[in-house]
Amino acid sequence: MIAKRPPMQALLTLSRVTLVAATLLAGACGHDVASPTAPTDADKALVGAVDQTYVWTVNPTQDSPQLAFGGSYVRFPANSICKIGTSSYGPSYWTSSCVPETAPVVIHAIVRNSGTDHPSVEFTPAMRFNPAVTLPTLFFSVTNAATLSSMAKVKYCSNALLATSCIDESLNDSALETTVNTDDKTLWRKIRHFSGYVVAE
Repeated sequence: MIAKRPPMQALLTLSRVTLVAATLLAGACGHDVASPTAPTDADKALVGAVDQTYVWTVNPTQDSPQLAFGGSYVRFPANSICKIGTSSYGPSYWTSSCVPETAPVVIHAIVRNSGTDHPSVEFTPAMRFNPAVTLPTLFFSVTNAATLSSMAKVKYCSNALLATSCIDESLNDSALETTVNTDDKTLWRKIRHFSGYVVAE
């Protein structure tokens, strides 16, 4: 039986250190400015990102180029998106097989407070990724990653408004471990679904 889940909006906030995980897809891209760029003197600001609405039309049958919020981005292999609207969705299904999406997918992402220590992103639609192919990889570029310890984690939040809903998925799935590279000021991890993500120490 297929469990369906409606498109989900995820507002990402960090406890102590907030960072955005924009689970993005690739293809032709465009954007509409929603607000001016925030100051960029915060340690955890997203490098090069601006506060605006990003819109992408994605061809899910092709490998994506890196699709960026400034210096942060996601890469999606071809056929990595499960068919939207018919694929099962939720923690019980993250590693379940699925039929890949073939139709173009339009992604909306609103980035807010990008130049502060508390950036956020809200995006639709909700989707999960095909475990039969290489998982998408999410990269964050921050102004001063050296202030993050090697224990920093990009956590999944089932309810972005409740800090208690955020979990370290790598505890049960080692493929989702976060890597912190203080030399090039990045954090990255594999993702199995489009939802809320948060960076915490």
